[in-house]
Order: sequence, then C-alpha cells, then structure tokens
Amino acid sequence: MQSRKLLLLIASLYLLYPLQCVAQEFDLGLWTGINVEKKFKKSFAVHLNTQLRLGENLSVTRSYLGELGVSYAFNKHWEITGYYRYTGRRKFNEEILDHYYRTYHRFYADVSYDRKIWKLKLDYRLRYQHQFRDDDTSMEADDSYLRNKLEISYPNKTRLVPYLSTDIFYQLGTGFEQMRNKAGVEIILDRHQRIDFYGFTDYQLIDMQKNQLILGLMYKVKF
Repeated sequence: MQSRKLLLLIASLYLLYPLQCVAQEFDLGLWTGINVEKKFKKSFAVHLNTQLRLGENLSVTRSYLGELGVSYAFNKHWEITGYYRYTGRRKFNEEILDHYYRTYHRFYADVSYDRKIWKLKLDYRLRYQHQFRDDDTSMEADDSYLRNKLEISYPNKTRLVPYLSTDIFYQLGTGFEQMRNKAGVEIILDRHQRIDFYGFTDYQLIDMQKNQLILGLMYKVKF
C-alpha cells in the first residue's frame, strides 16, 4: 500500500513537466526557506517566513524575501490572513551592464476554507495581491492579481502527507496569466515541526512557456 502511494506521488511529479522540458534550454530552480507560526489563543496567529530562491540551474540567487503576516480563524473551516513581503529580485542594469537586486514590496490578503471529504482534505484559498517596486525617486505600482488555489492532500497514519495543488493567476486589467501546478509531500517530524518538499512548473497562459522546474524545501515550525 505504501509503495502504491509513493508511485502515485512520483507519477504526479512527472505530470508537472511541460512538454517543452525536453528542450535543451532547461532551467532548474530551488526555493528554500523557513516558515514560523506563533499562535495566540485559539484563533489568532502571527507568521514569519523567509526564502532564498535559486535559478539558472542553481547557479545564481534569483531573489530573497522575508514576510510577516497575521491570521484569524473564524472556526475550524474559515480563516483570513494578511501579509507584507519584502523582496530583493535580481535584475540587469543596462547602464552599468551588470546585475543588481531591485526592491519590491508586496501586500496580500487571503480567505481560506478547508474541509475533509472522505479520506482527503480539500483546501481552497482566494488571494488578492498588489506589489510596488522601488525606483530611483519613488515607488511605482507593479501588478495586481487575484489567485485561486485548490489543494488536495491525503492525511494518513504515516508521517508522510502527499498533496497536489493548482494555483490560477488572474492579472487585473489583463486576464488569466498563468497556472501553477504543484505536487509535494509534507514530512511530519513531531507535533510542532514539518518539512515540506515539492516541485512545480508555471504554465504560461499568455506568453511563451518557460522551460523551468522549481523544487522546494521548506522547514515549518508551529508553537
């Protein structure tokens, strides 16, 4: 039974590869980070997250970020969350002919709903996000998105919780832009700690498909 679950997970990961991945120009990325959640009473929690994102076959740091958020659970099914994110993103400067890290500020809010159906757990998240970029003289608005994410996970008696998710990006004023399909597994270390390992590819709905696979390795702690 466990072998069958493992095979299903591996098959799901293979489904993430777009057909273009057979091309020669293929980019492998890695997202690593730490997610910390501190609960106050039963409904209120504070979240602190950091990430380092590598690209170009793990040869460069594409971006680094830190974010702080708060969440409030109305009951065991509904929750709202608000976040601020600071990002340094690698860009090329035409004047100095070199790369630098440009500052971005993102604000986003989530409404989440989850419910267990049969042996599966369904999680739905609606997100609104807006981003600003730092220029020489001022901050300019960048992009605004509505994102719909549906995740299906399989909690069980083992320490491995496999999951699949789809996240659809709708850019305000433009339309549907991309779809992010992810497969992963959470490894339960104890009642406070988990390791999340996943893989995903962004499927472009407007521009040409990017030959990129992102792997993620996150350490999560709750207390």
